[in-house]
Amino acid sequence: MYTLHHYFLCPCSRFIRICLEEKKFKFKLKIENYWDPNTEYLLMNPAGFSPILYQDINKYIVGSNVIIEFLDEFKDLQSFFEESKRHEIRRMVNWFEYVFKKDVIDPILFEKIFKRFEEKKNPDSKKIRNALENFKFHLSYFEYLIDENDYLIGEKISYADLFFASSLSVLDYMGELNFRDFNKVKNLYFKIKSRPSFKNILNER
Repeated sequence: MYTLHHYFLCPCSRFIRICLEEKKFKFKLKIENYWDPNTEYLLMNPAGFSPILYQDINKYIVGSNVIIEFLDEFKDLQSFFEESKRHEIRRMVNWFEYVFKKDVIDPILFEKIFKRFEEKKNPDSKKIRNALENFKFHLSYFEYLIDENDYLIGEKISYADLFFASSLSVLDYMGELNFRDFNKVKNLYFKIKSRPSFKNILNER
């Protein structure tokens, strides 16, 4: 049995949870407060970020990019890499893991959750507004990517779409998801979050 070390509002962690659910991969969850990692966690990943997929003392896979490559080695499990679009899917996975997370999710998460509950301070509304302005740029880009397709990349659901919906679900949880006039993005988000793999995440409070 594998254990997924995660933080429930980390978009990368949510992404891997969804991937594991989609692939019917058996696992259990262990929450990690990554702003205050314990020694055991740091021995697995000195950088301290999540997620980590752990099997035993000699086998742990660190980071969402690495975990999806590991999962694709199981040929009997569904893959979300369309072979002809594999590189573009990887590019968008990186986009959500690094660019979108840094521009949008991290500042809002810090101001609304960490700062309020861990530091007992009021959020900085200017920083939240700046992050939401960044969000508008990303929404425009996603709208452009979808165009006439059913998904972000082509006509089949991919890891890019799962990471897209996992990331937006964090904003949804924090009450900061506003699609404005971005109807293609809105429709894609609701299509993916209605999948059974999202049920447990969406029920969390």
